[in-house]
Amino acid sequence: MKSTVLARMQLKEIVRQPLAWGVLFLLPLGLVAFLVYGLENLIKSETLLPPFDVAIVDEDNTIETKLLIQQFQEDEELEELITFRHVTSDEAEGLLANNEIASILKIPNGFTDGIRYGENKPVVVIGNEQRPIQSALFHEMMKSAADLVSAAQSGVNTIYEFLNRYDSAGSGEITASIEEFTLFAFGREKMFEKEEVESFSGVTPLNYYSTSGFILLLCLTGLLTMGVTMSSNARIDERLRTFGVSSSTQVSSHFFTHFAVLFLQSVILIGSFIYFTDLKITGELGWGLLSIVLTLAVISAWYSLLSSIPVQEGIRTFIGLLFLIVFAACGSLIFPEAYYTGILHWVNLGTWTHWVHTGLLHSIFDLKKELLYPSLMTMAAMTGFFLFTAYVLRQVKR
Repeated sequence: MKSTVLARMQLKEIVRQPLAWGVLFLLPLGLVAFLVYGLENLIKSETLLPPFDVAIVDEDNTIETKLLIQQFQEDEELEELITFRHVTSDEAEGLLANNEIASILKIPNGFTDGIRYGENKPVVVIGNEQRPIQSALFHEMMKSAADLVSAAQSGVNTIYEFLNRYDSAGSGEITASIEEFTLFAFGREKMFEKEEVESFSGVTPLNYYSTSGFILLLCLTGLLTMGVTMSSNARIDERLRTFGVSSSTQVSSHFFTHFAVLFLQSVILIGSFIYFTDLKITGELGWGLLSIVLTLAVISAWYSLLSSIPVQEGIRTFIGLLFLIVFAACGSLIFPEAYYTGILHWVNLGTWTHWVHTGLLHSIFDLKKELLYPSLMTMAAMTGFFLFTAYVLRQVKR
């Protein structure tokens, strides 16, 4: 009972703040506008990296280099991402200056003879500083292709040395063998294999980033709510202790206050998404509502925990903002889970935003119970952990 009374006091304090009304009503509209217009190209695509062009300059102009260029241009896997332009050196430099291509692939004069006689005449890859990600990707792909050329060169050198050492054939037969092996190496059906990874966890980019925006805005609202309630609590903490208000009551009041504000915010957000975008519920409504309730509970418990840290209000707000940045960058809100590798994968799994995001996605838009159940259980466990830690901190503070 005392916790609900205290929660009502805190809600009245929030209602008196003009900034709170702006966050509740204006930010949802701003978020929807950003998703619809600011991320229009990304939402319409199925990948974070759009297709790009690469210029090929063949200064050697031999049968082998023409065949190598043909392999690039006709590779089905490369066609989905890269368009190759066979141009002159001057044309390539002009395209690069105008930012129309991501890289230049230059095959030097004597490249084929270098392979035949073991001379090192590598191709040159010139990147575009204005497209660093695309340039870096193409550079890595060319390193893979270079392994193929190196393998061909090793085979050619083996034939050349063997036939010369044992004098088992004339120069004409040596040349024919070298050409046959080189054409065989360059004439492979595929130079690259593609392994498909679902970038957006099996949903559309609009579904993914709408969920991310929903979580992020709720976190911002929770941070504002914490700031408003803590500024008032600093004046009445001593009075509450005098009247015997326990630590559990204070933690509960913070939890209920945040939950009420976030519930109102979520209703406005969901209504804005449905009215202004093409979002449709393709999962199960019941599981979706349960995921939303647990989302509000986790965020409310998190800010109840931050409210209990015995530091100055400014430091507490800074800590909350710092964690928010970390959760956004490492917790699946900006980058899909498929893009987290190595240690970042484990960092991703350690953030509560990852589990909230996964739970919402796979209940509202793409029902996958094998992913949904662990997410719901983790969200519930984190809610209890945050509230218990908040209680312990308040007890220590006393």
